[in-house]
Amino acid sequence: MPLVEEYNFVSFNSRQHALYFSQLLKNAGYDSQIISTPKGVALGCGLSVKFSPHLSSKVYKIYKQYRIPIVGFYSMRRVGNHTELVRIPLV
Repeated sequence: MPLVEEYNFVSFNSRQHALYFSQLLKNAGYDSQIISTPKGVALGCGLSVKFSPHLSSKVYKIYKQYRIPIVGFYSMRRVGNHTELVRIPLV
């Protein structure tokens, strides 16, 4: 059975914004991780904040509250050697 990995992330225009947003999530009690932006997203500063898909609505609320400039919200799913990257529309 192939390995399955699924996560969401936010990509940023500025490294400072990525670090600040990560700290906001940690202060709110949500697990997140600073990662290198996946190569499918060719824009931004090269850093993203990774989080579990089940936290998406909570992470989005924090984004709406602070309105930190972002490139976008994305969903990443890897099954074996196949990778699917989808931009999540902001409502």
